[in-house]
Amino acid sequence: MTQDDLKSIFQIYCLKEFGSPEKKLFGMEYENFIMIPKMKDKVKIFEPLHVEGSSGVFRILENMADISKESDDPLEKVYEKEMLLALESPAGTKITIEPGGQFELSDAPRSSLFESNESLQNYLRLLKYAIEEFKGELLFQGVQPLHGLEKLPFFKKARYKIMFPHMLKTGSLGQWMMKASSGVQVSIDYASIEDMQRKFVFLNRLSPFLTALFANSPMLKGKPCGYLSYRSHIWNNTDYSRTGLQTEFLSDKFRIEDYISWALKASPYGLMRDNEIVDTTDWNFMQLLDGAHPDLTVTLEDWEEHLGMLFPDIRIKNILEIRVVDSLSPQYTLAVPALIGALLYNENAFSTVQSVLMDLPEEEFITYKLAVAKDALQAEVNRTNFTRIGVTLMETALNELGSDEEKWLLPYFDNYTKEGITPANETLAEYKDCGEDPEKWIEKVLYIPD
Repeated sequence: MTQDDLKSIFQIYCLKEFGSPEKKLFGMEYENFIMIPKMKDKVKIFEPLHVEGSSGVFRILENMADISKESDDPLEKVYEKEMLLALESPAGTKITIEPGGQFELSDAPRSSLFESNESLQNYLRLLKYAIEEFKGELLFQGVQPLHGLEKLPFFKKARYKIMFPHMLKTGSLGQWMMKASSGVQVSIDYASIEDMQRKFVFLNRLSPFLTALFANSPMLKGKPCGYLSYRSHIWNNTDYSRTGLQTEFLSDKFRIEDYISWALKASPYGLMRDNEIVDTTDWNFMQLLDGAHPDLTVTLEDWEEHLGMLFPDIRIKNILEIRVVDSLSPQYTLAVPALIGALLYNENAFSTVQSVLMDLPEEEFITYKLAVAKDALQAEVNRTNFTRIGVTLMETALNELGSDEEKWLLPYFDNYTKEGITPANETLAEYKDCGEDPEKWIEKVLYIPD
């Protein structure tokens, strides 16, 4: 395959006419933990979800499929060989399981925040019904706040079984990323290669500020960990070959060929052959192209699969995927696409914010990432004040949102950003109010759907 062949994947994604409604959709992925109440010495404690058994992952998936079967969009079971792997609906909604038993809703593309919120609320109600029989509870934090790796389950999807041991070779916290992290991801359309390149640079420069605005992972093993977004700290120490924020992604000279060159240097975890995954972690994609594997000839389909195994802050596939936001309470989750959509799909807002972001020195962005993981909006690097820029981003977005849309963003701005704080700061205050008792605190923050 040539460079042009590799680039052709992205060109295929741009076939729809520029400016068509289909090119202004957004997608959402929501991850959450499920906690199981137990009595220990006459005290209620909360344990992580299991995989097997009457209060495990498989039971919940079965329950969700059964409950939804009479609905307008029933969930069908998806298997990997004999293993129940996920659920998928005719409309394109998917429910998948992360390595530590985190549930993830991958929503179908939506044209409005109202539609996205309706889908989220339906999912939360369905999930709550599915865990009602064993009194399970939903938890939205960026990192599992009570339990370490040894207590968290492991969902034995074939690819996860390759990834988990491999993480010990690539960074210090990759296994924490897999089993203990939870986020909100937003996908944005692009209409041409040029449009994608412009938005990609913008989003990479925006990414540390998104982490700062929505930080929500200050707890680890039942106590404050010294970071407001420990999830961001985890990603900073996961796998340097496929994660993070590359300097070339910040330049207005960025071209898709730069992303392709970077992607070629990373190894696929595994490629499918005859319904089996072949472990390819010993070779990067360029080496596989050059025939380094004795039994594999890679294809364009392998390349497309490989693009989904990369985890940069902003990922390019058939959409631009923003991956830097901690899981949030559902009452505020829609603030994330509201902000990003307003900035990306409105030229006035885009230009205003672009002028701010492009003035920031490229060489400082790695420091930004480290600073916001620790201090979120309280971070300040040289002359870059994160509260001030965060307020500017929010106010610019709010100016573009109509009266029907600003309700998704304004409460978050009023309660957090305007005060220079995040949900992480609120979490720490609640923990203190609970006498620094992690079990009392967790019961207070567990989510109850409407």
